[in-house]
Amino acid sequence: MSIEKKVYKYARVSTTGQNEDRQVDGLKDIKGELVVDKYSGMMPFAERPSGKIIIDAVRKDKISELVVYDFDRLGRSVPDVLNTLELMKDNEVTVTIYKIGMKSYIDGHYNQMFDFMSALMVLAAKMEYDRIKDRQSEGIAIAKAKGVYKLHAGKGKMTKEQYEKQHADIIELLGDGKSIRNIAKLVKKSATTVQRVKKHIETQKAYSN
Repeated sequence: MSIEKKVYKYARVSTTGQNEDRQVDGLKDIKGELVVDKYSGMMPFAERPSGKIIIDAVRKDKISELVVYDFDRLGRSVPDVLNTLELMKDNEVTVTIYKIGMKSYIDGHYNQMFDFMSALMVLAAKMEYDRIKDRQSEGIAIAKAKGVYKLHAGKGKMTKEQYEKQHADIIELLGDGKSIRNIAKLVKKSATTVQRVKKHIETQKAYSN
């Protein structure tokens, strides 16, 4: 008796404060079971809860296709993403990248161009992520040179720990390289608040160096 295989639609956001609607809306017209991870892309795919579901389905031969919005939703580590894609290839699981309309298998035949494009796109995404991190490092250097910082914690006094706990969603998204405008929209807080948290984190890192 043959095992019925499923199509899985995979979405990932960095934190519970981030909204996956953009990815879900993009994949809504594709039939399949949606699974979502709310973890940083630096966590290996196979260690995320929904990633484990997909890996288990691959090992049990219960998946025919994996659909993701973009390559970077699989992760931010180049080796990890490429290993995940290689696992899918070895088990003849079609990987569909919705954003660019590319499939790893076409009419039952492996698409050799997929290997080239996946390596290129994953590397480009990682370079962009690193570029953003470098910008943050430059900001830290400027804060260190100034040597002056005022904690904007709103009304009343607040410890550093309390402030960072209150804005944990912003801090996580900043670490994931999101822009101030995007973060403000995702967490429904003002851009000014996000900017203040960013300055706080940069200064704390500067003081710890």
